[in-house]
Amino acid sequence: MIVRVGIGVTLTWDEQRFVIIAADYRHVTLRSLEADFTRMVDADELVRLPNVTWHADRTDSATGSAARILDGLDDEERRVVDAWAEHLAVVKAAVDNGQPAKVYFEDVRTAMSKLTSVTSLETVRRKFHRYCAEGVLGLVDARHLNRGKRDIDVRIGMALSELGEKGTTRSSGTTSRTLDRLRWTLEEDYGDAIDIPSQRTLYRMVAAHPTARKLNGSAKSRQTSANKPGRAFGVHGSLRPGEHVQIDSTVIDVPSRLLDGRLNRAELTVIHDVSCRSILAGVVRAVATNSADLAGVLARALTPYELRPPGAREQRERVAATWTGRFMIDQERLDHHRLAQPYIFPETITTDNGKICRSEAFRRGCERAGISLIHAAHETGTDKPHVESGFDAIKDGFVQYLEGFTGGSVDRRGRDEPTDRALALNQLQELLEDWIAIEWQNRPHAGLSDPMLPGRALTPNEMFRAYRRIAPELHVPFGLDEFIGFLPAKRCTLQDYGINHARRVYRSNRLTELRAAGAGGEGATRPCVIRYDPHNPLFVWVEHGDEFVPFRCVGDLLDEPMGGEIWQAAHAVDTATDTAIREEAAYLADRMKRAQWVRPGKERNRAVRTAEVNRDPMHMTGVSKTIARETPTTEPDGDEVIWERGGGFSLLTDDDGVWERLT
Repeated sequence: MIVRVGIGVTLTWDEQRFVIIAADYRHVTLRSLEADFTRMVDADELVRLPNVTWHADRTDSATGSAARILDGLDDEERRVVDAWAEHLAVVKAAVDNGQPAKVYFEDVRTAMSKLTSVTSLETVRRKFHRYCAEGVLGLVDARHLNRGKRDIDVRIGMALSELGEKGTTRSSGTTSRTLDRLRWTLEEDYGDAIDIPSQRTLYRMVAAHPTARKLNGSAKSRQTSANKPGRAFGVHGSLRPGEHVQIDSTVIDVPSRLLDGRLNRAELTVIHDVSCRSILAGVVRAVATNSADLAGVLARALTPYELRPPGAREQRERVAATWTGRFMIDQERLDHHRLAQPYIFPETITTDNGKICRSEAFRRGCERAGISLIHAAHETGTDKPHVESGFDAIKDGFVQYLEGFTGGSVDRRGRDEPTDRALALNQLQELLEDWIAIEWQNRPHAGLSDPMLPGRALTPNEMFRAYRRIAPELHVPFGLDEFIGFLPAKRCTLQDYGINHARRVYRSNRLTELRAAGAGGEGATRPCVIRYDPHNPLFVWVEHGDEFVPFRCVGDLLDEPMGGEIWQAAHAVDTATDTAIREEAAYLADRMKRAQWVRPGKERNRAVRTAEVNRDPMHMTGVSKTIARETPTTEPDGDEVIWERGGGFSLLTDDDGVWERLT
């Protein structure tokens, strides 16, 4: 780029080349290099014309390059280069006047020895010749000019690129393995026709290569980098809340307790709004999320907390008593934040290409609600970056504080993590929803920064209110029947006492009516289809025509006074001791039952077994006892005779002698 022009500078104007032959403060005279004519133009107009291309001469280009290199040096190196240039300029001036240069080399060496560690006369001579040939640029260390470096052979670069591409999905190794494979590839392809550099040079080549250098790093990071699209990243914008929503699932690094007490890793599914960074719904499951669970997540996003079915708030108060009772927190304070969470209707949802996201159940649920689906590119997390980064924020702000957090990898996992105190699935769900309503929705988000004041960020709730002030619009939320219609379905049977579901019994005042109608008109079989919420065990709903009949769970010990304390005391017992007692009891019960069993065809063995295992001296039941009395091996005497023949008790009299003898 030319900063200052003068006589002799060339330019291209309307596809014709010109050279400046004269210039003053107002006009510039140009002469055509292709035709015999001149042109006079206004100087200010010439430099502003868009169709004029200026051509820099070699001197200006070299000067600009030298200036950029000198500006890139650190302060110490720049000070040394300037000192060399100052002393060598004196030597060059003396040489131009006809004096020999060797006379001044000693003075330069003495002066530069104060700034550099080692300086010899040969160094001064070499620096002087470079200064005369290249100017100040010749005094710069060659490492800053990429001198002395060997250019990478194209064939070696192609082999490194091949190794980097093939190693994307392979396990990581060391750099020495990469070098061995590089040599083998070059020998197989080119034989002796290629000169393989030294070991150190190959190490530098691998370290500078964009893909081969990742072969000894994290395999997950290498796969993530390979999945990035080759095009430039775009921006996922949204003009209003709900216009662009993203949904995704991930396994969190914390176990949850199932209904039978076993532990299993939980899976988190989140619906994330792009415009105001609100989380519309978040659900945890202890097993892999299926299409019915995904529809349930969508139902929670479409139905505000206050419009959810009966039992939702009661179940939440039950579970939240764990963290509210300890710190004397009023339940209404938590409900206040739940009710303040904005309702946003998702118009367009971006999902990945998972099987559940392409399932018919989820697709039909979105069609019923009038929601458009966009499927991201295969294995391209950059198509839904907001929800992906949201998982990291949830891990940092919520998951890592839970009991049993495993750290994310084996090398970050502790040995003494108290997994026995892991939360139940219902507890984890309600705690997650409270955390989203209280912390996530009221925490400033970096993506909601003011362009004019980047240091000020808004919270999702504040951003939603700002959108509503500028673009007010109303979204009618789902009602009770719509919410229940999105819940998972299951076939059950109406019993005389109610419905069995998930080891619980549910009853309703309309049980007799539904049994008489056959719950669908199928007569005596009395089948039914129920809808259930995995995180609301207090109610199920029976499909009966166009309505959903609620069935409530039969009251349990938690509904009784001090019921919660009883269960806490039951869980506080020594688990190891309790397990040992159960195992011993099971073993003894099995032995007791097996003692009464005789294998068919082996009835004669009963007498033999009874003789071997006869431990009942008070009841003479068994052949072995009779045989033992008829043919005793030895005849006891003294106290043993009295004890045995008296049925275990001696025939005591008032004779003191007998008493003394016995005692």
